[in-house]
Amino acid sequence: MVAESKTIKEKVYEALKNAKTPLSPKQIAQITGLNYNTVRARLSDLRKENKASRLPEGWVAK
Repeated sequence: MVAESKTIKEKVYEALKNAKTPLSPKQIAQITGLNYNTVRARLSDLRKENKASRLPEGWVAK
């Protein structure tokens, strides 16, 4: 189960890294095909790991 979470987190991180502009969780969910709430949880994880930041315009990779 841990490996599965990591895979999902990697998909979210990859979407952020590839984006030219900040993304909302809804946009990330659409890009990755993941559930909105799953995306939000993984964004929180990425922020705790200092790999993503939330800006007024949306989320970005660090």
